[in-house]
Amino acid sequence: MGKILNKSLWTFMAFGAAAAADAAHAQSSVTIYGVVDAGIVAVNKQKTPSGGTGSVFALSSGGVSPSIFGFKGSEDLGGGLKANFDLEGHFFSNSGAGNQWGGLFGRQANVGLSSSFGTVTLGKQYSPAVLAFAATDPRGLKETFSGLISWALTQNPLNAGTAKAPANSNAVIDVFVANAISLSTKIADVNLSGSYSLGEVAGNNSANSVISLGATYTGPITLSAAYQSDRGQPAGMLGGSGVQTRKYSVGAAYSIGDATLTANYLNNRNSDPASGASLAQYHVYGAGLNYRTSPSNTATLAYYYSSNKSGVSDTSRTWILSDDYALSKRTTLYALVSGVNAGSGYTSGAAFGVANDNAFLATAGKTTTAVQLGIKHSF
Repeated sequence: MGKILNKSLWTFMAFGAAAAADAAHAQSSVTIYGVVDAGIVAVNKQKTPSGGTGSVFALSSGGVSPSIFGFKGSEDLGGGLKANFDLEGHFFSNSGAGNQWGGLFGRQANVGLSSSFGTVTLGKQYSPAVLAFAATDPRGLKETFSGLISWALTQNPLNAGTAKAPANSNAVIDVFVANAISLSTKIADVNLSGSYSLGEVAGNNSANSVISLGATYTGPITLSAAYQSDRGQPAGMLGGSGVQTRKYSVGAAYSIGDATLTANYLNNRNSDPASGASLAQYHVYGAGLNYRTSPSNTATLAYYYSSNKSGVSDTSRTWILSDDYALSKRTTLYALVSGVNAGSGYTSGAAFGVANDNAFLATAGKTTTAVQLGIKHSF
């Protein structure tokens, strides 16, 4: 009898433990996610290391999306309160190399709390400003040949041939912000978000800090507004020059049947910390048309005009024609042809397309073209 009772007791305890585990599992979840994107690209009249021009044929990593992997999850704390985390890394699908943008989880490494009132997040995360900018970018901030180039690569302009980088370690290409505290909420159809990155410089709390703000309205028309300010590190610290970068953007998108029209404007200004003089003043205008030719196919025509009003005279006119065909919800084939007409003052370090580890550099006074084919798979 005792053996039977003991066996029943252990069975009951095991059942109770399993039930408790199931209950705990129901209250929390962890998701493994990622994207693998690879393609081939051919570019002509690209600027060569020797200063001439030539063609290049490459296997690129990231045509539509960066190749990434991540872990994210949430726990229901009750009363509408949840705990959330996100760990996201970057790798090159063509070579397998990783640890870009700051290490294993160089894109995101954060934890926070959310409720019906909004979300508080601590750690490395996407800039609220760039997320708002993406809402009305003609190409949706795709990894290559999009507004991402203007947003990220005008951070380090040339001034009279001398590079003056803001060298803000918290603002990685102004897409990710580290050491950040962010708040986000939704009021009716308006999403509002903002973050502040702690500079962590002894004796100068504003140095190396980042302020990022974004707002989007989604209704009959989509509207976006973004602002970001990076304070460079003091001269002598990690190559810092103290240069301050300020950028803001406004944009709109409107859908008519299967067509969506988009337009936005980006203003990016870098200032000398000593004199306050403008080192660069980029004005970038973008416009585009997205058209769904079928439930699984979308064609896009986009145009960008960029000019620098301070320092080096730097202008470019870029057009892109692309097509994305969804084989399934997770797999997309894409094709693209693009060209940039670079002005005579086009800087030697300026790119018109980037495929993660490949920067395609246009040549001043010439028209450079690119053709790209690839596949993206999400998991």
